[in-house]
Amino acid sequence: MRHNVIKRTSEARYARTTHSTGKNKVASQFAFLRQNSAKQRASSPQTNIECDDDMSADIVRHLSTSLAAFELVIVPGLDGSARHHWQSCWQTLFYAGDISFSTVNQKIWSKPHYKSWILTLVSTVKKSRKPVLLIGHSLGCLLIAHAVEQGVLPNTVVGALLVAPADVENGPEQDRSRVAAFSPVPLSPLPFPTLVVGSRNDPWLSVTRARMLARHWNASFIDAGLKGHIGNQSHVGYWLDGLMFLDRLAQTALIEKTGLRRFHKRILQ
Repeated sequence: MRHNVIKRTSEARYARTTHSTGKNKVASQFAFLRQNSAKQRASSPQTNIECDDDMSADIVRHLSTSLAAFELVIVPGLDGSARHHWQSCWQTLFYAGDISFSTVNQKIWSKPHYKSWILTLVSTVKKSRKPVLLIGHSLGCLLIAHAVEQGVLPNTVVGALLVAPADVENGPEQDRSRVAAFSPVPLSPLPFPTLVVGSRNDPWLSVTRARMLARHWNASFIDAGLKGHIGNQSHVGYWLDGLMFLDRLAQTALIEKTGLRRFHKRILQ
């Protein structure tokens, strides 16, 4: 896979990655969603820290076609995903849209146990009845990479969105002891289409390291801008950019699975 570096996402820039017949439509659709989101944030100060359920129907309509062929497995990281975390917001979204998904639920989020976390991930994926797209955040990304390196991840996985991987070797000093068992960072290539999303001001991962990991993992790198760790403290809500990344991953997985490019004509419609 060619290693693509994608700068700060915008509707128009994303549209250029899709089939030419859908350029203007994709841009206008997400512009509309962003305008609605901005209006709702202005009318409700809680929007920055809660999921916006009023947007569910609009977003699901754009995503349900490309996601219908998959089961989405959400893989949280250290300390789990609070109710306002984008992963939790996406669960609400997927449920509303009747999109198949499951979540890897670890017993103790604050004290990750390497072996049990691996087993829980593998067990969750094995229960899936469709090809799996993994949606990892932080330490969850490292968990996926370790499972691949160990050869225990089921071959039903056909793609992964890895958001803000935790650089356990260079992360915040006060937290390194909690994630020491996940060191060193696995560098084996991932055998399925992968997008690595990195932030320019992430205390857990520098952009330089993010690009390096993407190269080793045979993934495409996406620059998410200034989003911190894109986690519980980032308050990105539904994170529309992330949903566009997920749609792109789904389209790529469909093309690799079927060899048909017609799916691009239906992107986000």
